Amino acid sequence: MVSTFGSLETGRRGLAAQQGAIHTTGNNIANANTEGYSRQRVNFSPSKAFPPAGFDQPMIRGQFGTGVDIKSVQRIRDQFADNQYRDKFNQNDYWETKSGTFDRVEDVLNELSDDSLSKAVDGFWQALQDLASNPENTGVRSIVRERGRALAGTFNHLSYSLDKIKDDLNQQINMSVHQVNALGQRIIELNKQIAEVEQTGQLPNGLYDERDRLVDQLSGLINIRIDRAESGGNSSALAEGKYTVVLLDEDGHEVGAFIDGERNKLNELSVNAADKGGQANVSLSLGGLDISGKRVPGKLQGLIEGYEKDLPDLTRQLDDMAYTLAQAFNKVHEQGEGLEGSKKGVDFFSGIDQKDGAAKNIKISDDIENSLNNIATRKPEAPIGDNSIIDSLVKVLSDQTLTFDDGTKGTLKSYIQSMIGNLGVNVQTAQRMAKHTDILMQNADQRRQSVSGVSLDEEMINLIQYQQAYTASARMINVVNDMLDTLINKMGV
Repeated sequence: MVSTFGSLETGRRGLAAQQGAIHTTGNNIANANTEGYSRQRVNFSPSKAFPPAGFDQPMIRGQFGTGVDIKSVQRIRDQFADNQYRDKFNQNDYWETKSGTFDRVEDVLNELSDDSLSKAVDGFWQALQDLASNPENTGVRSIVRERGRALAGTFNHLSYSLDKIKDDLNQQINMSVHQVNALGQRIIELNKQIAEVEQTGQLPNGLYDERDRLVDQLSGLINIRIDRAESGGNSSALAEGKYTVVLLDEDGHEVGAFIDGERNKLNELSVNAADKGGQANVSLSLGGLDISGKRVPGKLQGLIEGYEKDLPDLTRQLDDMAYTLAQAFNKVHEQGEGLEGSKKGVDFFSGIDQKDGAAKNIKISDDIENSLNNIATRKPEAPIGDNSIIDSLVKVLSDQTLTFDDGTKGTLKSYIQSMIGNLGVNVQTAQRMAKHTDILMQNADQRRQSVSGVSLDEEMINLIQYQQAYTASARMINVVNDMLDTLINKMGV
């Protein structure tokens, strides 16, 4: 027969279990707005039945329950939802980075402003048109030289501005790699702490949440997969173990282990970004293994592509434009002469000995800077009023078909429009993809929060449920107390 005092223990266990559930519910409510917090749940299990099996067990038909125990306090987390969110977060960070880079370039090449390249070309063209009407007017010649300076200065400014953006990308690449390694080191430390707690049979839910929050941040920088390694010892079946973080390429193939959870080892990411001879190159290695040929989506990849390709491509186009324009313009200009006593065979532009860096180095030649008379308007020995040279110079800026380095043939304006048009397409694509992936990321986060997030309505329902159970257990203890009072104080009276 079960002892009457055993019923008191059953009631006590009920009180303790419901009290633990109420405490956990209160903790959920308190952390309803805590970033990265996963709601927790108390898992109940029946206490061991009485009597236990054995040769000396009392002759009782059947076993009696002895109450309830808290088996574990478990956080509610869906690994599949985590993976979905991290995948969308990775894509969104990549496109946000691309969009940010193109936005900065678009601001530099702002064709709607008065300082744009098209406006500088138009201003120079208009000055040459005016010179054709007044070839001997010193004031008009001065305007031509000034507009030529403005055109060269615009090329200089755009080139320097693109270089500045590229330098900023270089710094961001190094900062991102440092951030990746710092997150990896922190995850390593959490792996150690989690393993120490798990080996005792406990579940360190707070450490789990902190580790997953760091993994979320890491997934935006690089493309990763999470594998799990057991902590050993007396670990619970619900223990999540140590994380192994594997670096993946764009096709989902393994590049290498960034964090080895088994050995708790960090294979640091290292980068070397350099610009030599106009060729930007980024060398990336993982734990000493060169992975430069691997495309790993994320913010870091977006920065690398901007540094290695997007900015250099625009700079090359700008250099090609400045070089081709200056060479064609000089070829015509050196065939003519200016006012009486001027030098013959004079270049209008200088600083264009080579195509690389032409936009940065182009300027008005010293001969033009030193004398306005050297601005050519007519062919040598031609009579006064001959404007054949100035007419040809105007055509270079407007109608003449030029052949550019990429094989494109067209006028200067059409090339500018093509370059700006391609940039506009890239900007729109990046912005559209950034917006699209942001929506997908938010949807994935909502699905994840529907599992892991704290619902105040649900917690209040649980609180009432546990409160009623606690009250019932207390009532049971009162009943047993009355029974004992009857047995001890009233029997035999």
